[in-house]
Amino acid sequence: MKPSATPLLVSGVTMTADEFVAANFRLWQKRPRTKLNHWLLGVALLLLGVSVALDVMQTGYVSNWSTVAVLAVGVLYGLFRMQLVRYQLRRGYAKNTVLQVPVAFTFDAEMLRGQSTDGRFEVRWRTLRRAVWVQPNWLLLYPTEAACYYVDLRRVQVPGTPEQLLSLVRAAGVPVVEI
Repeated sequence: MKPSATPLLVSGVTMTADEFVAANFRLWQKRPRTKLNHWLLGVALLLLGVSVALDVMQTGYVSNWSTVAVLAVGVLYGLFRMQLVRYQLRRGYAKNTVLQVPVAFTFDAEMLRGQSTDGRFEVRWRTLRRAVWVQPNWLLLYPTEAACYYVDLRRVQVPGTPEQLLSLVRAAGVPVVEI
């Protein structure tokens, strides 16, 4: 789709704590280090489970309770870690009051502009490192690796469409990752 010549408007963008946690938890799950950790934990738990099963098959009972204990700790760690990440994201949201203030974005061929009660900003497309489309509703635009602008694609004002906005971002040369 060809980018629109008229500016695209996205107004009243705020993010709830649940939306923030959901979007950022999905990002966390897609990180290579998180995937590696999950894979290693899964292999370790599988091996421990096989060890316990072989022990029971050979002896008729569990003869090595330390293996069962390590297996239980591993399972609890896996469950606790995901809940801990969600908890930390929720705390981060509570501290980041900027997400709770409505922002109006304007997108054109040159840059994106934003305005809220906290102030105004302008960002040229070439300064954006990347964009992440957390499907279906959120487009995250990263001027730095540690911070991003959260754009709610449900708030794109007619006659614009979310597809036009995504097309504009791609046409500006910003790499877009879809998750």
